[in-house]
Amino acid sequence: MGTDRHLPEKALALPLPYVEANPEDAKRLGLKSGDLVEVYNEEGNGTFLVYVTDAVKPGTLFLVMYHWRGTSNSLVSGYTDPKTTIPWYKGTRANLRKVAGAIPSVQKTASFLQQNKFD
Repeated sequence: MGTDRHLPEKALALPLPYVEANPEDAKRLGLKSGDLVEVYNEEGNGTFLVYVTDAVKPGTLFLVMYHWRGTSNSLVSGYTDPKTTIPWYKGTRANLRKVAGAIPSVQKTASFLQQNKFD
């Protein structure tokens, strides 16, 4: 699974892992697609590109898994479901803060077009 993520053209298209943020939250935080942010909690932190989309509800973040630079698993809560022993991936709480605006080299190669629209 995901072996193509190591291809050079994939690295150009998605040079950093991304975090999906709701447009309302992005506006409140002064973020736009392509901005560099830190996602952090008591478990760890990571640097991500913001992808503003209405695919996530306000107050919710979605972090990409399996990026070649990693980082999203460092944020996962230590809690595991007692019946399944599966980590609480979708229930982990985290904060988001802007680190920098858009990176010009990333803006040239990455696409931030809405992905969940089917017209």
